Amino acid sequence: MKTLLDRLNPLYSTDYSFRDIYMIATAAENAESAFEKAYNGLQGWVDCFEKASLKGMVGGGGIDAANTAADHVDAMKKAYELGKKL
Repeated sequence: MKTLLDRLNPLYSTDYSFRDIYMIATAAENAESAFEKAYNGLQGWVDCFEKASLKGMVGGGGIDAANTAADHVDAMKKAYELGKKL
């Protein structure tokens, strides 16, 4: 995520067109606190763009190996519901 944010910083001085920001994250740990630093980091970046706002976040805990996200039905459903709102 840091690389993404670093690459997008040059947009700050442009007439950027993005407004709504959404975050989908995974972590091996199940606790909601596993996503706090990533969420706060993204929120800090979004705060620099006055026309943009962080609209939603889905965290999938307990996802600790490749190709296992589909096994976490609750996280997949949350991501689906968030996507339906777009």
